[in-house]
Amino acid sequence: MCEQSLRKSGRESNRMRLYHSPMSIALACRLALTAADIGHEVVIVNSLSGETKQEPFLSINPLGEVPALDHDGAIVTQTVAILSFIADHGGQGWADPTPIERAKELSTMIVAAAEVQAAWKMINRPNRYAPSDTAAAEVGAQARIRLDAAYAELERRIALRDTGKALGILDYHAGVLALWKIMAPAGQGLSPTPHLDAVKDRLMNTPKLRQVIDEDIANYTAMVG
Repeated sequence: MCEQSLRKSGRESNRMRLYHSPMSIALACRLALTAADIGHEVVIVNSLSGETKQEPFLSINPLGEVPALDHDGAIVTQTVAILSFIADHGGQGWADPTPIERAKELSTMIVAAAEVQAAWKMINRPNRYAPSDTAAAEVGAQARIRLDAAYAELERRIALRDTGKALGILDYHAGVLALWKIMAPAGQGLSPTPHLDAVKDRLMNTPKLRQVIDEDIANYTAMVG
């Protein structure tokens, strides 16, 4: 693991440390911290080389997954939980602060995690879910069908939102999933998701968020060689 950078903010006296692998879903947390101008370190954990499944990272998150957020020694894991904490801590990030609207945004992020992210895991590592190479190929094919349906549901939910509001944690989460869809080979040929793509475009058109995304893509490209 290596410490990559420190984001500084005059409003933030206590440093946060985000454990992150480039172009993973942890990028959503990087974007949320950057948008809220919360001082933080980014510690790169190379998931492709297996660093997330080894010490010292397993001492931070025994599940061996990023993101993980260290705030004054308290560790928070799971993307939706971290994003919610960042929004509450930074005082921004919820599109609407009312309880019902927050619950609706949480519902969409949970669906994204349980369906879109889960389908990507099956596509990227089908052998984990199958006893043979032949079975793994079938798992991959079925996972792609599931992935298309999951993106369609996320697209439906995003289309119902008010696009005139400021960017928030749901946008950072959904925007990363939109990036995966256009960057990964398995994303080619999936059903169109224009509203989801529009979220990604809003992130890319925000200079400080574009800088984070470009940096992450560069780090990922270097990591895969």
